[in-house]
Amino acid sequence: MKLIKGLLTLIGAIVVIAGIIGAVMFGSKVAKLDSNALPEYMKMFDKVLTTGDPAKGMVRRVKMKIPEGMSKQEAFENALEIMDEVASEHGLAMVDQKTMPRNGKLFKDGGLLTHIRAYCSPAIADVFLTHSPYFIGFMPCRIGIVEEPNGDIYIYTMSMELMINGGHTLPPKLAKLANEVRSGMYEMMEKAAAGED
Repeated sequence: MKLIKGLLTLIGAIVVIAGIIGAVMFGSKVAKLDSNALPEYMKMFDKVLTTGDPAKGMVRRVKMKIPEGMSKQEAFENALEIMDEVASEHGLAMVDQKTMPRNGKLFKDGGLLTHIRAYCSPAIADVFLTHSPYFIGFMPCRIGIVEEPNGDIYIYTMSMELMINGGHTLPPKLAKLANEVRSGMYEMMEKAAAGED
């Protein structure tokens, strides 16, 4: 019994010492991060731990509704129209689109639906790239429409919280623009998924 107590005491002491070393080494660096950085990283990490899929920690999705009286093709075309209208309201322009074959066939030929659209505001992109050229990795903003084998259709986009809050607090102008883009992208996917603008 004394041996077990001694081992537990030793393990506890090691954990406390490691915690103190960690706080000294990283405490000042963590203090410089945006106040929402750690909670956002923890949300992402929780999804990764729960699912084992890192993409699920970095992407948002909503299920697309097929409005009554519409075929899947009509609902898809309606969703694209809604996304473009909402994007325009937020100063975002569609800069690219791709429809990918699934199961060896395009959607129009009986394959599963997979469509990717990209949106951007050159003026906002320029402000971000002036701040840090690494933001190019987030550009342009993409939205994907993906049909699952069971027929459910989902709309996906990157979760933008870590881009906005994951590092040092963004300068006010940059934070305002980033939040405008995030609002636009999330509104696009929500309204397109609902089938109404």
